[in-house]
Amino acid sequence: MTLFSENIFKELVNFSDLDETVTSTIRLAAQNPTALYLLFQRYSYFNGYASSVIARLASSIAMSRYLFVDAEILVIEEADRGFQISAEVMVAASDEGAHGITHRELAQLFLKTAGDYAGLSAEERNQFSQVPTWLNAIVDEVMVGYAGTPGDIASLIKAIGFHAASEMLGDSEYALLDMIIRYENKGTGFDRYLRERTPPVKIRGHHYDPWCYVVIHGKHEGSGAEARHFVHVLKALNMLIRYRPESEQQIMEWVFQGYKAFVELQQRLFREIYRECLELLQSHEKVQFSSEVQTMDCGL
Repeated sequence: MTLFSENIFKELVNFSDLDETVTSTIRLAAQNPTALYLLFQRYSYFNGYASSVIARLASSIAMSRYLFVDAEILVIEEADRGFQISAEVMVAASDEGAHGITHRELAQLFLKTAGDYAGLSAEERNQFSQVPTWLNAIVDEVMVGYAGTPGDIASLIKAIGFHAASEMLGDSEYALLDMIIRYENKGTGFDRYLRERTPPVKIRGHHYDPWCYVVIHGKHEGSGAEARHFVHVLKALNMLIRYRPESEQQIMEWVFQGYKAFVELQQRLFREIYRECLELLQSHEKVQFSSEVQTMDCGL
């Protein structure tokens, strides 16, 4: 039985508004190399936690023995289907290090390149690593919302809905990054730096372009790991209908609660990054203005 689809989630929230929050943040950050580094640092920090907790969700589902059962099978041990649902979630976790390099390493290469582009010293980069309270609060909520509680069906189903939003929105986020940095600003700014100043880096015998971190997840006029993971989430969600006794309405309610909870966190994340980037740009403008005034005074 197929109940959950991409369209049902697209009808749940206004994706134009969600994308506008992300788009405006990226475009603002792209105006200044340091602001761009700030965006990438915050974003990769957040995603490092969102990615690592997927395995915990898969484990929580798998440990919930006899919670997901094929009612047509009379023998309890033969009817347990928790591992099948867990496997669909685990696909996303296994991809984090399945192809000779971890996504964390790609994120580190990506962030190092952005820091080099901004001309930031090690000390300056470490200052950005002093994670603000607001970001740690969001990360804490991600870990709680994503994990699920073994044996608690409502918690697990909400967490799968949370996971669905993470993958679906992630696909859009990376595509927007690719579109704005590499297409809208083609030949200028960070795109020019990537093309002219950053040859592929050799890691364990393979060469990786720093932008791999983005396009491996999602891309403009294409798709990546996030879209593929979402397909597996849909399979997991539709198994719930078959292997749980609750009504479709109840299951959908739990899924949508989890989905909306992640959407709210994603929007908070990008609104806060926008605020930080704006403050940084305004600070730079004040410094520049002060410097210009001093130069004029010296001239007089």
